[in-house]
Amino acid sequence: MLFLDLNTSCNSPTLLVVLTVVKNILKIIQITGPIISIFSLIYTIVLLIKNPDEKKYIKRIKNSLIALVLLFFIPTIVNAFVSTLGENTKFSDCWNNVNITSAGSSTFKEIETGKSTSQLITDPTEYQRGTSKPTTSSSNNKSSSSGNKAGEGNTKSNKVIFIGDSRTVQMYAYLNGTWSGANYSSGGIHIVGNDIYVAEGAKGLAWMKDVGIPAAKKYFVKGNAIVILMGVNDLSNADNYISYINSNSSSWKSNGSSLYFVSVNPCQGSYSNLNSTIINFNSKLKNGLNSSVGWIDTNTVLTNNGFKTTDGLHYDESTYKVIYDYIKNRV
Repeated sequence: MLFLDLNTSCNSPTLLVVLTVVKNILKIIQITGPIISIFSLIYTIVLLIKNPDEKKYIKRIKNSLIALVLLFFIPTIVNAFVSTLGENTKFSDCWNNVNITSAGSSTFKEIETGKSTSQLITDPTEYQRGTSKPTTSSSNNKSSSSGNKAGEGNTKSNKVIFIGDSRTVQMYAYLNGTWSGANYSSGGIHIVGNDIYVAEGAKGLAWMKDVGIPAAKKYFVKGNAIVILMGVNDLSNADNYISYINSNSSSWKSNGSSLYFVSVNPCQGSYSNLNSTIINFNSKLKNGLNSSVGWIDTNTVLTNNGFKTTDGLHYDESTYKVIYDYIKNRV
């Protein structure tokens, strides 16, 4: 299960704890191991001086020297081994980007920029699983639908296919008044009028490749709009999102559908430290996606007009309505 989680990104709290412990142990070995070896080496040399005919001391000296070198270079050896695991598991990225502070706390560094940030960790909550609806306060947030739309003009689409994570799950649940089975894994594809939802909590690019796109593909037909709302769960994966979408955009649109990517939206509270990383992610996607992929910048709308969250990460009903209306007005 651990390696399945790695396929999405460095987004597991358990993984962060495990890697932090392992790195700290290796650091201790790197410091204390050579010290012990040096004392052992000195002691053996003293014994050899006292008993120069004892060949076993010469062998011990050789072994101590070998141990001294190996103990000092253990982290280098481990790092070299981890790098051989390759890109398929993302383990090397996670290992290399654990940031352990002097105070002992640890985070994952943002891989692309090198800035330290706590990568988003989202274990589905009760309302994400659809067993209960959270209590939220009302909001007077307003969003202007004016402005130029990136991509392919303002032609209204026959159907809109939303492919996303827990934020999309909740948008569907709020707008349609049903929370039971809102996740794709429990409820399958949800069709409401001209809207088609394929969304699941705590998912990223790997889920999109293996589940989201394959499930939605039958709806990639003439007149329909494909709208991708992904990335908040694997913000370090910008380049891979760009590569995957650009390499598949032509085939997804081959039957006459249009394609859009929605910016990752801002956070509040304990998740607000992610906002600078979200800005970097959005900038990469906006500039890296090919011109046939429409860019829908809901992040700027929420930042400029205000928004409310229920937990710092997910939004209240009125904010989801703003996001939904803005998207629908641009596809």
